[in-house]
Amino acid sequence: MLLDPNRGAVLGVTFADPGVTELVQSATFAVAGAIPVPRLWQAVPVFPTLGEVRLGLLEAYRGR
Repeated sequence: MLLDPNRGAVLGVTFADPGVTELVQSATFAVAGAIPVPRLWQAVPVFPTLGEVRLGLLEAYRGR
C-alpha cells in the first residue's frame, strides 16, 4: 500500500494472491475517493469477507 504522507490517503495498492478479488473493490474506493486511512477503519462492510471478519475479531481481542 502506498500512502500520501501529507494527506494520509491511499495512493495505490498492489495485491498478489488468488483471493484478492475480495479486496480489490474496497481498495479501489479508497484510492479513487482519496479516503484518509483513519476513516478506512470506520468502514463497515455490508457483507464482510473472511479477511474483514478476521480484522473484527482481532480488534475485539485488542480491546479486552
